[in-house]
Amino acid sequence: MVKLCIVPPFPEEAVSWFNDFEGVECVRNDPADAEIIMGQPSVQTILSAPKLKWVQSTSAGVDGYAKHAEKLKHIMLTSASGAFGISISEWTLALVLSLYKHLNLFRDNQLARIWHDEGAQQSPRGKRLLTLGCGDIASSIARLFKAFGCTAAGIRRNASAEKPDVYDEVYPMSALENELSKADIVACALPSTPETRGLLNERRLSRMKPGAVLVNVGRGDLIDQYALCRLLDAGKICGAALDVTDPEPLDASHPLWQCKNCIITPHASGGSFGHLPVTTEIIVDICRENLARYLRGEPLKNRVDLKAGYRELEDRYGAAPKQ
Repeated sequence: MVKLCIVPPFPEEAVSWFNDFEGVECVRNDPADAEIIMGQPSVQTILSAPKLKWVQSTSAGVDGYAKHAEKLKHIMLTSASGAFGISISEWTLALVLSLYKHLNLFRDNQLARIWHDEGAQQSPRGKRLLTLGCGDIASSIARLFKAFGCTAAGIRRNASAEKPDVYDEVYPMSALENELSKADIVACALPSTPETRGLLNERRLSRMKPGAVLVNVGRGDLIDQYALCRLLDAGKICGAALDVTDPEPLDASHPLWQCKNCIITPHASGGSFGHLPVTTEIIVDICRENLARYLRGEPLKNRVDLKAGYRELEDRYGAAPKQ
């Protein structure tokens, strides 16, 4: 009998979602003898489970585990990559449109009971989108913005890999500064790794096209937030939408809170459970598919390379089978 332990953010009723698997005992918050844990267990919980072989994360990002790669090297880790493209791409579009149409300013005016036209607006039509990252989330953003008349370029580590169909162009990291200078919308969907932390420093942010919009749905430590604030206040960057900050929550004294052209949300664009039902459905599908594969002794989808901090490119959820 394989013991599967379900931990938060899975809701209480999640145990019943896996009871139909023969040979599996599904329990809640009892990892002591578990062979599998699904959810977001702490590193301490993982290390306290001596029989544990596999952790199925309900998050796409795994940097919290990657920081402890050496301690966790005996554990197989899989992510929920593929579950969040719909919710995060819709959030990105909504926030870019809010900045383009001044909806954030109109809301401020409403609360202050001010009737005021905020002037010229913009449309995504004809704009150039640049995504930092070309994974599921970034590709979903590109797909949605292309439906609104944008062209889409991407930056990724492995530029020699096959170009996702949704992109017009894909470039290596070495082209970042040049591509920043051409993009109207920059959408960041990178994990936190030694290579990405502080990547968008003041010099690179200053390379952005005047009037551009910056979106971050990856990790907050990608961006020099004080430099971003200075550039926003100076009008060098048209606007920013941040669902992630460094730290989280952002300190109440941080000047970004006061930037009129910056919208900050509490890491809610890709919430797992209790947010967007379709996201929950896909997470459960990923967990169930991987559990079936595990029981059959087959390779799992979305395996994570903890040392790199990324999902391995092969065997990803939702990928077309090889011919």
